[in-house]
Amino acid sequence: MSGEYTLIVKLPPEGTLLRDLVVTSLAYIREFGYDQNVEVSFEGSAVKISAQSRDTILDLFKGLYREAAHVADAKSERIRLGILLNDQRILSRLLKREVKGLTYLDAIRDFLYAHASTDLDLSSLKDVEVRDRGIKLGQGNFATINPLVSERYEHGLEFWRLNYERKLEVLLNEEWYALTLAGFAFATASFIDGDLLMVYLPEHFVASEVPEKLLKALGEVHGPHSLQKKVNKIVYEEQHPAEPFSAFVLLVSLNLVKGAENSPVLYAHRYSLPLALCKLRRANNVFTMLEKKQAELFDTLRFAARLMKEGVELVEELIRVARRTLSLRLGAEFTIYNRFCNLLLQSIQGAYSPYEVAYYGARNGLMSYSLVKGIISALS
Repeated sequence: MSGEYTLIVKLPPEGTLLRDLVVTSLAYIREFGYDQNVEVSFEGSAVKISAQSRDTILDLFKGLYREAAHVADAKSERIRLGILLNDQRILSRLLKREVKGLTYLDAIRDFLYAHASTDLDLSSLKDVEVRDRGIKLGQGNFATINPLVSERYEHGLEFWRLNYERKLEVLLNEEWYALTLAGFAFATASFIDGDLLMVYLPEHFVASEVPEKLLKALGEVHGPHSLQKKVNKIVYEEQHPAEPFSAFVLLVSLNLVKGAENSPVLYAHRYSLPLALCKLRRANNVFTMLEKKQAELFDTLRFAARLMKEGVELVEELIRVARRTLSLRLGAEFTIYNRFCNLLLQSIQGAYSPYEVAYYGARNGLMSYSLVKGIISALS
């Protein structure tokens, strides 16, 4: 399609949380624009959005902000993430009213609902200026809130490949704030013991042509945005930390397969299904990025699909094992559960015999005889 109107969105610097959140929002535009004959192409550090009319693109962005506001509203009931004092001033100015007493998701909800009802001027989304002392998105009318630039407070990290300075400024205008905060609403999954967990799909997956068979198999999934939304919903509803990581990956994969419409597709073909996680810690009136990592879910999805053939009750039983592992912290019981999840994940990847995993789990009373047989069958 050769569109009559083209919008260019230039992405923030590579490797930043800002960029991850913007890409998360653009996954919505790409998915829902498809039915309206809108083309979204990722071209390095820029994204080109082409449509027959400017109004078509404006309606897509308004739809993005409305859905993100709805998601923020739903999550705000459980994720009571209080706003830092400095951020209260920034968000009050952004919303043009006092935000004291609100959480971040409350304020994001209100801003996005209001922004979706205004006359959008998206032209500034092409403006990204990287300077020695910071970055400016659009006209840069507002300082950025702390969670969006948590990288700069991580000890020893070279912030965005620029000169490391704690006073480094990041400035956004309202359009850039809307695009970024929509991604923040979609990605935020839990806030446990001071740690904010964000879950989203990595850029290379969002930008690629995702196999249609994979998406259909996962049920009610039409593109990266709805896949991200489904994964994020699982993590949000479970409300467990992401460590131990092996148990977390198992929990997500098993839950995904539970809702699959055609799970045999998940082991009849080989696909890639990467998942990105970012963990921020709130302490000393600041958010610090603890880690960013990625997991490849396909092997565990394939195992889960095979286990599903043995019976959905076995999938449910293994989910309970993963949950128990994530609910423990230290001690002998944690060591046993954690060792089992590690063994199972390594066996899925071919490093251990299925019988070693089954023997360890049975010997320590972690699972029923039916699950022992099911795991051996699924791994063989």
